[in-house]
Amino acid sequence: MPVPLIYIAAGLLFLAAAPLPYGFYMLLRLVATVVFIWAAIASSERKHSSLPWVFGFIAILFNPIVKFPFPKEVWAAIDIGAGLLLLITKQHFEQRNKK
Repeated sequence: MPVPLIYIAAGLLFLAAAPLPYGFYMLLRLVATVVFIWAAIASSERKHSSLPWVFGFIAILFNPIVKFPFPKEVWAAIDIGAGLLLLITKQHFEQRNKK
């Protein structure tokens, strides 16, 4: 997955902290699930020990099938934290694409 998609996903996650229509959050669930599953697989291929588990857990949190009933404030923290994690680990995926 290209690095610009990481920026897009992180931007959507940061935007999710604002009060938006329900449809946006459903789209975010789909996008975040796909991005974090991809990140878990890519991290596993690079033989990281904990990153695949972290990305997999976040993918489960965002999955569109089973919804977790956290308050809006908790979801805002999860959204921001997940966006920051993508930006922090972006370099890991840039290196992967160069090889």
